[in-house]
Amino acid sequence: MKKLLKKLFERRREEVTILLFDDDNPHQQENYTLKPGKLMALLAGLNIAVVLLVFLLIYFTPLGTYFFNKENRAIRSSVIQVHERVLALQDSLKVRDQQLHQIQRVIRDGADTVFDIRSTPEWDAVHSEPDHEPERATVTYRLAHIPGVQSLQGEQIIHSDIFSGEVRFPAEPPVSGTLTGRYQPDIGHFGLDIAARKGTDVRTVADGVIASSEWTINNGYSVHILHAGGYATIYKHFSEVIHRTGDVVRKGDVIGKVGETGLLASGPHVHFELWKNGVSLDPEYYINVN
Repeated sequence: MKKLLKKLFERRREEVTILLFDDDNPHQQENYTLKPGKLMALLAGLNIAVVLLVFLLIYFTPLGTYFFNKENRAIRSSVIQVHERVLALQDSLKVRDQQLHQIQRVIRDGADTVFDIRSTPEWDAVHSEPDHEPERATVTYRLAHIPGVQSLQGEQIIHSDIFSGEVRFPAEPPVSGTLTGRYQPDIGHFGLDIAARKGTDVRTVADGVIASSEWTINNGYSVHILHAGGYATIYKHFSEVIHRTGDVVRKGDVIGKVGETGLLASGPHVHFELWKNGVSLDPEYYINVN
């Protein structure tokens, strides 16, 4: 056989006739004409095809887990994604805890509200801590400039009566829309979800002062407002906010636009919460929800 293969290789470019004899009948024979080069190419192609077929069969079937590290790579990628998501959620929860602590502290301490009137059109919020320990902390808010209204001159302080009144309920909802989520404190949902068209005006339900106006990973653009009587309202998932921290707002003022910002948003809506003295309330009993 070795000699035959050697002869065929040497004459691979020629036509070769192969004669087959029957031992029982030497006069009967069969002959075949072929080119060894083409035969070798055909055999090599068949071998390559078989090897490729076996490789694909192993790689794209469960057998591949025994030969390749596909499953481990997929699991590693999933673990990395989950880890990054957990880190983002942890950061957002820390921010939320800080915000709630700040609101509870302000409500508990009963902070005075004063206005620092200057000759400039618009001023930033200033949170001052006196050198001596007073009975109550003092919070200085900015008064937004209103076109057509002349600002007072000089360094004058006007004490606001924004917290001396009474919040009246039931109030109109912050936005006209469809109620898609109710108050469920057992699962950490401390407010109502009201779906509305993106960009719709969102209005405050009572007079108050903007305690916080910022963006977080979970809630997107959010606004926290302090009201009289220890009440506070929270609005989340705005596409944009109108006021900044320290602004005084009146009942019915536009404070933002409906959006779907934040990881917890699913479609354009406003998440609305109502708190009193640091305790969450079911807003459905306090606003006129359709």
